[in-house]
Amino acid sequence: MSAYYVLAYLAVTYYIVLYSIHLLHLVIGYKAALRWKKMGYLEEAHRLSRSEMVPPLTLVADIDSTGEDSAQWVDHALSQRFPEMEVLVVCRDSDDERARGLIRTYYLRRVDRVYRRTLQAPQALEVYQSDDHRLTLVRTDGAAGGSSLNLALNLARYPMFGVADRSPRLEDDSLLCMVRPFMEEEMSVPAVMGVELPLDMEKQDLLPPRRITRFALMESLRVQLGFMVGAPYLGGPAAAYSSLALYRKSDLLDAGGFKPGLSYMAAEMDMTLRLHRLMHEKSRRYRFVFLPQLVVRRPFPRTLRECFNEFRERQRGISAALWSETGMLFRARYGRLGVAQLPSFWLFVKMAPVLGFAAFALSILFFAFGRVGWPVFAAFLASSMLYPALVGAGAVVAARRELGILKGQGAALYGYAFLTQFWYRQLIALAPLLGPVRGGKERKKG
Repeated sequence: MSAYYVLAYLAVTYYIVLYSIHLLHLVIGYKAALRWKKMGYLEEAHRLSRSEMVPPLTLVADIDSTGEDSAQWVDHALSQRFPEMEVLVVCRDSDDERARGLIRTYYLRRVDRVYRRTLQAPQALEVYQSDDHRLTLVRTDGAAGGSSLNLALNLARYPMFGVADRSPRLEDDSLLCMVRPFMEEEMSVPAVMGVELPLDMEKQDLLPPRRITRFALMESLRVQLGFMVGAPYLGGPAAAYSSLALYRKSDLLDAGGFKPGLSYMAAEMDMTLRLHRLMHEKSRRYRFVFLPQLVVRRPFPRTLRECFNEFRERQRGISAALWSETGMLFRARYGRLGVAQLPSFWLFVKMAPVLGFAAFALSILFFAFGRVGWPVFAAFLASSMLYPALVGAGAVVAARRELGILKGQGAALYGYAFLTQFWYRQLIALAPLLGPVRGGKERKKG
């Protein structure tokens, strides 16, 4: 067998292993979804809304993460049926009109807030608070991301700590559903996340109006339902991010807080591995939770440029997390995370843009110049496009059955699921190799 055939078969094997892993996670996640459904999280929301056993929550958001109308976002967050919570908004510009709008709308008063600086963080230059203490506005000169999250941790009054990013719109009772895993005593829960959908899906049975957003949704469902739901049952996830995530404040403090200098996305991904390390070092039985139910909606990419930039930011966050915890790699002490999840993340996520580009380029060149035959090239196309398309279609089936959404689209829905894997995923994976995509107006990010 020539070297050309060896390389071609390696490319086929790479994609078969990659999407077999996704298929395994999808099957495990589907079984987990059935379990969550039987536990009746949504049905218990009314009872929990009046329960004194629900731990109080501090929900943190950068003012750039609240969208153009910060007062409307805060009002929606405070309207959640949660027994006791506070919303903490962080800003940096004293002349920010959104901050002034919050002060006027909620009659915030400047207070001298005394707090313990448990973590190294920027100083709170100004603190404004509502009379009922449910809303706090903090001005600081620190950068958005890990540094401001550490400041919020120092200021937080409650044992639960939530992080909101990218202008998320919370679903009704989503906070009650997300806090319930922390109340169960089966095992420790370091973090809880849930399914997010595009903000412009006005009805759950309809796809977003923009075609590029539809492709982004299909890929997102494949990742969320084809990986994130099942990953906790296999020792993962190695890195996780959501526009709405809940943690225990004590766990975050024990882990040393968020890493300064990182964006919100990168800081959350890095914290995932920090919490893994903490749980193993304290010999706790634990499991991350990704609820297979809709908890939040956020703005999805509306142009190809935004898709490129979002994928690139995710890759930067994954890289920051993986490089910060290289000591856990191939370490049996960290269980399936160290010997399976982390190596898989390095090979199939961190290095995917380079390996995927090399696999496609070499396979096409080998076939074009007659170095490999039709059967091998057809096997490559099937493993790199058809197999992931089937996994994507499986994620759509899971979305319709687990989430009860997208039931009125018929064949068009599965057509988008297939086409997403044929061109969208292949193109977006090149984003880290192509450099920043500029032009047009950028959407503000926290």
